[in-house]
Amino acid sequence: MRSIRIIPPSILLLLLAFPWACAQDPPPRLEVFLEGGGSFLNGGSGSYLLRVPCPVGCTPPGCACPLSGAVTSSFSTTARPITGARLRFTRHDALEASYSYSPNVFSLQPAGQPTLSAYNRVDLISFNYVRYLWAKTRVQPFVTGGLGANRFSGPSNASAVVTPFYTADNGWQFAWNYGGGADLVLQRHLALRLELRDYITGQPKPSYISGITGMGGTSHNIVPSAGIVFRFK
Repeated sequence: MRSIRIIPPSILLLLLAFPWACAQDPPPRLEVFLEGGGSFLNGGSGSYLLRVPCPVGCTPPGCACPLSGAVTSSFSTTARPITGARLRFTRHDALEASYSYSPNVFSLQPAGQPTLSAYNRVDLISFNYVRYLWAKTRVQPFVTGGLGANRFSGPSNASAVVTPFYTADNGWQFAWNYGGGADLVLQRHLALRLELRDYITGQPKPSYISGITGMGGTSHNIVPSAGIVFRFK
């Protein structure tokens, strides 16, 4: 008789929970987002050998005098707008395409010489896979990783371009990124997004005319961001 008394409340609890579970509609498939954040780029160091015309009296006539020394580079910290879209093909899986840019100023400091500037814009295109850790609550955390292309560009009259240490545009370079974040679902078609990513690409390479060595390697662009998500069926 005791077991008979326990069964009805258990059945009632299941009946109350089951409709709630069934009411959890799958999330909208298409999302468009607008975000803003910071852009924290690391610089590099190396050495340079620059041949310039010698003063009058050089022997033989027309020879070139090499200048050499240590050189370091750095980027300014600035804001980064981001826009893109996600296509969710399951509750937990999505594909994303995004574009962002930041006006980071690239500065070059040869030892004992004035600071030179080259680039003032970083463009980035990315294609990512996104995995939501859970998707039936208002807070939906996710992790992501992807591939893309990165470009550093600036004015043709920049001091490091005229010198010439660098070209005005280094072209599109391979880049990849990884990170994570969370969506706070305000209503079915609107959410807030917080995330942190590391965009990884090669350091800007100097022109061969300057003879800079050791300035290659990897550049990390740490981007914390927040924004709004518009969700469509």
